[in-house]
Amino acid sequence: MSIDPRKSVAEIVNEHPAAGPVLAGFGLDTCCGGKHPLEMAARAHKVDLAEVLRAIDAVPGCGCGGRKKARLDPQSSVRDILAASPAAADVLSRHGLTGCGGREGPDEPLSWFARVHGVPAGQLVEELEAAAASGAAGAGTPAAAEPSREELVRENLYRRFLKTAILFTLTGGTALGAWALTVMALRERLGGVDRGVIQVHGHWQLFGWVGLFVVGVAYHILPRLTGVPLPSLRAAAWSYGLLAAGIVLRFAQSIDPGVARNVLLPLSAALEIGGVALFAWTVAKILGATPRPRPAWQRCCAHGTGWLVAASLLNAAHAFDLLSSGRFEIAPWLNVPYLTVFLVGFVTFWIFGVSLRTLPVFMGLRDRPRLAARLPVPLSVAVATLAIAEGLFLRDGSEAARLAFGIGSAAVGVLLGLFVFALGVLAPSTAPPEPGVDRGSEKFIRLAYAWLLVSGAMLLVFSRAIFAGAGLDHALVGAYRHALTVGFITTLMAGMALRIVPIFRGVSLYSPRMRDWTFWLLLIGNTIRVLFQALSASNPAWLRVAGVSGILELAALILFAVNLWKTMDTQNADDRAAAAAPAIGPGARVGDLLDAYPALLPIFVGSGFAPLANCMMRRTLARGVSVSQACRMHGVDLETFLGRLRRAVGGPIPG
Repeated sequence: MSIDPRKSVAEIVNEHPAAGPVLAGFGLDTCCGGKHPLEMAARAHKVDLAEVLRAIDAVPGCGCGGRKKARLDPQSSVRDILAASPAAADVLSRHGLTGCGGREGPDEPLSWFARVHGVPAGQLVEELEAAAASGAAGAGTPAAAEPSREELVRENLYRRFLKTAILFTLTGGTALGAWALTVMALRERLGGVDRGVIQVHGHWQLFGWVGLFVVGVAYHILPRLTGVPLPSLRAAAWSYGLLAAGIVLRFAQSIDPGVARNVLLPLSAALEIGGVALFAWTVAKILGATPRPRPAWQRCCAHGTGWLVAASLLNAAHAFDLLSSGRFEIAPWLNVPYLTVFLVGFVTFWIFGVSLRTLPVFMGLRDRPRLAARLPVPLSVAVATLAIAEGLFLRDGSEAARLAFGIGSAAVGVLLGLFVFALGVLAPSTAPPEPGVDRGSEKFIRLAYAWLLVSGAMLLVFSRAIFAGAGLDHALVGAYRHALTVGFITTLMAGMALRIVPIFRGVSLYSPRMRDWTFWLLLIGNTIRVLFQALSASNPAWLRVAGVSGILELAALILFAVNLWKTMDTQNADDRAAAAAPAIGPGARVGDLLDAYPALLPIFVGSGFAPLANCMMRRTLARGVSVSQACRMHGVDLETFLGRLRRAVGGPIPG
């Protein structure tokens, strides 16, 4: 750990002359002045940087071999630390790394990692130095173990959720919504799109786009933020399949009443309930294993999960309402409370939870944790009051329901504003920018919370109108929902995803410029939609201007989708290792398998292939012998032996 791989080869040789012969042995010398950093030179010569650093440390007078080590620099990247000392992996995993960034780790400063995971930087440095010293003292510290197939699936689970969410929004979600808005703008009146198309679009946006996105990210970050492993990869994978299938089947709302509709609508609701139940079970298992009292961010996530369960049950009520009535449109007294429960209950609570845990660190915010800790229960009560009152008022129009409707609207609006104040997200950052940390997504987050304040203010205006006995124009309600869904939720999802997914993958963002275009298109498009849809309440002609917003927002989400998809598909070290690894099958060469999976050697030797214990035999004879040939030579059952090999590397790898 005393050799900094970011220094040039020449600098290292000047500071540690005894390192010269070691570097030369790897083909790394001071040719052309040795101006290249050691890490770059190692990549250029296809040499394992960690092996080079261990060899230098073993030389007396270099690194750990005789002189006092320099202290680890907290501004060193996690990736460089892992490359220099594989023993650091256990320390970082204990504090929440758990595979983030792949086998190489994220290219983020150690000090930033310490702040995100709530461990004092000095303590983390001491633990890493102790691990490095103990590793160097051992005879040849092994490199980090190859991730198993199950570990790779677990680390990449979120990708299938996010990619499917993108497909939903670019088809029946935002794309369909942009078309419908254009039609309504040309007609200069809201509504008029038949057969429940708008509500199918809404369902794909809510459960398909937002729901899958939030659930997928939650499966990835919750184990890392709590230190509790994902209780069941199979349950998480099943929840994805059930949710995706249920969302697709919701198209049945728009088909003619008949046998197909009678089967598909209840099936869609049942599948979604099953997927939500598995997610809720996972969250309960993880949060249940954390110490009490639980911090505010965990309580927000727990409240949000409970509201998702409630939303899935209301969604089932929608299906039965559609079947019993034969209509294409869900009754307003059922639909409006559902929107409140899903958007303000489920999504907003989860956003609040993740924001409380990450944004003060990411952005250097001066938050108010005591105030934030007091908000989850009152906000849940306010959401319940508003949702119940909306339903009763729209169904019966009673005076008591109207008063409760007004109180609930005002309470939710005030509490949303208090949360923004408690988070401190709109105030200037109190900490200087962390060196090496990308802050290009912060403008999304600040804009999103500004739109949340706008949404809360509109609820206060609605509350005043309700108390005065005035009706709420559909255009104004639509403007409020758009400020909440696109202004707050989608803008924040885009900003956070473009910040954290590169960390998940251990790669760079595909296009920072595309990110900036996404921001401006979302800002302009949403401003046009909210402003001119609100104005259309007094003059329907303004709806023509609002129609432009759908195209701008669709363009923003296409850019976001391409940027995020390309980032998720950028190969990291795990992908390259998996692609290069030979398939375990009858025709695989024994030598190739042992090169790719060194842990298989004891299985070969223990199964009767004793000559492989000799390294010379592994380099020569094993190169020309297949697994099937070796099994025939030694009388070993081929299928049984292949099964042992596949289990040892973490799952079936077909030949």
